[in-house]
Amino acid sequence: MKYASVNAKCPTYTEKHVIYVGAHTGSFKRINLYGDDPFHQQNLQPIEVLNKTSKITCMEFGNAERTELLIGRANRCVKVFNCAKEESVSNFEVGTDEIVGLARSNGCIVVGCADGTVQIVKYPEPVKFSVGENLSRLRLCPDDENLMVTGGKFLKQIIKLWDLETQKILFQAKNVKKVLELEQKVWDNDVVFVNRNLIAACSRYGYVRLYDTRGPTRRPVQDFTSSDPDDQLTFSCLASHGDYLYAGTTTFGARAFDLRKMKNHIHVYKGFTGTVTSIRVDPSGNHVFTSCLDRYVRVHHAHRTALEYRCYVKSKPTQLLGIEWKEQLEMSKQNAGENTNDDIVHILSDQEGSDAEYDQMFSKMATVNEPKTTRKRKMASDGAA
Repeated sequence: MKYASVNAKCPTYTEKHVIYVGAHTGSFKRINLYGDDPFHQQNLQPIEVLNKTSKITCMEFGNAERTELLIGRANRCVKVFNCAKEESVSNFEVGTDEIVGLARSNGCIVVGCADGTVQIVKYPEPVKFSVGENLSRLRLCPDDENLMVTGGKFLKQIIKLWDLETQKILFQAKNVKKVLELEQKVWDNDVVFVNRNLIAACSRYGYVRLYDTRGPTRRPVQDFTSSDPDDQLTFSCLASHGDYLYAGTTTFGARAFDLRKMKNHIHVYKGFTGTVTSIRVDPSGNHVFTSCLDRYVRVHHAHRTALEYRCYVKSKPTQLLGIEWKEQLEMSKQNAGENTNDDIVHILSDQEGSDAEYDQMFSKMATVNEPKTTRKRKMASDGAA
């Protein structure tokens, strides 16, 4: 597909994805990429209640089934959104600064603010502690909800691994070796768990680093830093899948790295004209979702690097999440199953005047649930007659 400034979808892109987009204005949208109109945007947030402080700064799935979204804003508000019912479950305010991290741990919501305050929201009393100022990102480990990683600006906010139960540091990274006796600058703009033991970070200072929390050394075990003075990369966001890392930049689109050898990138994703604000990978690992300050949401093939989908979203997107249509369909079925319990008819026999053979015949027959719409039409036709 050729690059242009209009909405476009590649004919070979047949995956049934749903993308949720959070914008700088605070708007929250859903785009069905598989629908008859793959560029239609459904607003899930009333626009009239938004203001300059409603910017969405963080967005994560609240459970493994991806049926719940956690949305954090610059005005310290947290929204819990149900994807199946497409409605807000709860809203509350946390902390004193904009939210930079959201997750669920043992049923409780963990919120991280830019001033370093971390709060575990639970009844009757929330747990609060500080991880240090200038916090840029907070994430929980998908394999262990008690593990949390933080990263931020300056050496005091270098990568740290925390135990949420004790609120203590389990691992603290060490900066790379000094150059001419000068400490190297640290700004871990985004951090992700590759697995339970490996943590990756990207920086505004142009590096992507991989840390192993099991080894004796606290320095990076893999590292990428651009050595070309004409190609000074500044990384803005990070995602991982399998043995690969995907990093968005501020000027040169997005890059992919192989964790086993990170001296050079293996893929470049083009077509951007601004900072990549968020990057995600679908569960299959075949597609990369990105949002950019040029107000486009894009889907690239992860291995062929081809641009497969592009949609203009009017407001500057800051966060996005992708989900498979199959997962969404399963959620709808579960939700429909919960609502159809009242439609089940139970036939009760009269003990005095009942016929045993007649009752036995009915007990062997399968119960048929007639849809509500069919019953309404049938009643209307009977009334007309």
